[in-house]
Amino acid sequence: MVLNQTAFLTDGKESRGAVEYSGGAIPWFAAPLGEKADLYLSGGISARYDGEKWGPLPELYRTSLTVNPGPAIRLEIGRVPWGESASLVCAGLFDGISSGIALGGGRLNAGVFYTGLLYKKTANINLSSHDYLDYHNSDRYFASRRLATSLGWQAASVFGTGSGLSLNGLCQFDLNDTDKTVHSQYLEGKFTMPLGIRFNTLYGAVCELAEETGKDPYAAFAFSAELQWLLPGALPDMLRVSGRFSSGAWTDGQGPFIPLTGTAQGKILRPVLSGAALTEAAYTARLARAFSAAFSAAYYFRTDKITYTAADMDVRSESPFIGAEIYGGFTWSPFSEIVFSLGGGVFLPQTGKVFADNAKLKYRLEAALGISL
Repeated sequence: MVLNQTAFLTDGKESRGAVEYSGGAIPWFAAPLGEKADLYLSGGISARYDGEKWGPLPELYRTSLTVNPGPAIRLEIGRVPWGESASLVCAGLFDGISSGIALGGGRLNAGVFYTGLLYKKTANINLSSHDYLDYHNSDRYFASRRLATSLGWQAASVFGTGSGLSLNGLCQFDLNDTDKTVHSQYLEGKFTMPLGIRFNTLYGAVCELAEETGKDPYAAFAFSAELQWLLPGALPDMLRVSGRFSSGAWTDGQGPFIPLTGTAQGKILRPVLSGAALTEAAYTARLARAFSAAFSAAYYFRTDKITYTAADMDVRSESPFIGAEIYGGFTWSPFSEIVFSLGGGVFLPQTGKVFADNAKLKYRLEAALGISL
């Protein structure tokens, strides 16, 4: 069983501080089923406080049957982890079937998934106005009803150079009971290339074709780049510099990139990678056996004038510069069964030109404790 406790203190609404807390117990069970199958079950119930009231939240976590019919074949059925390699389109747990087969020095992966039985705040699927309204409806538990399929190829080494390559095709189909559906298809790739012993580079790109009822189909794209540097010296530490960019609503045939799952970018402002971009520098270090620290600084941009929205924005501004944030935190794990983390940071709206002149800084403090029994 895993016991999780998480607390947040943020700037909240209308510049009032808001406290959120969630604590839960996650029992899990794993067992082999013969020589070629394994069973894994996990779920739980948590208590959450959103600043106004308490509420119980039951949720099924990873629950799957894994079958290995051959030495190079793997099938996983149930609620399974799924995501494309560049993490630009989707990431999380999905209900369905995931499969993989080793072929010719690489691996072919395929999957079919349904999202309508997931908890909406965990899945974070908001591709349409219908999704958005359901997401903010306190009486609704389930996520947007969508069918997703994927087919991908991963090669750990390209021509024996140590570089890695992956290609993925993904499709999602809107199954919601609404007159305006949104379907989308994605073609994504990721390339990794080491530069000597201490440097590594990662590149990702995705093209999207979106189809919305009543509108002409449009194309969109996003890409990412990252440089990792293992610093010299006795201290195990790393400096990482990265950037992400997504298209905006520029022309009739080209629109904002919309990922399947809205993964938050950054630590404080946390925009979705849609009509937005950011650059980030981060430093991590293991200061002792049980103690590590991390620091980061990021700057956000918007790539059009309508996709990114937030409170306290200056509606007259046409600037792409949103602003900067800084964040720091540490993790303490005296034993493998106990992990405690504490972190916090601020976003400075006056470092950009999108927010109003009187907009106050945004902050976020968070503490988490995980205990594995």
